[in-house]
Amino acid sequence: MKKYVSLLSFVALFFIGMQSSNAQTTERQQSPEAIAKQKTYQLHELVNLTGEQQSAVFKVLVDAEQNMSELVKKDTSDKFRQEGIKTVDKRIEDSYKQILTPSQYKTYEESLVKK
Repeated sequence: MKKYVSLLSFVALFFIGMQSSNAQTTERQQSPEAIAKQKTYQLHELVNLTGEQQSAVFKVLVDAEQNMSELVKKDTSDKFRQEGIKTVDKRIEDSYKQILTPSQYKTYEESLVKK
């Protein structure tokens, strides 16, 4: 009886481990629009975006997420991939500077420092 319990425990732990490894890759499997929508909502919660700002931020983030997913898909060197990620992040920051008011951008920067 003890052998069955430990076998079942092992099997249960194995399946739990499989679920957690699946959860880590789920974010990249979502569509760029879904990821951008979630990030736009998080930014809205942080700085209280207007409707116009939400639309502009969403467009920027969809474009960025599409670029990021292409970078991840391509079989490129780590150096090239990191340069691409830096470029995408810089574009996002530049766009945020144009879209957000100075006080909103300051709040956004402060939240980055906290993270």
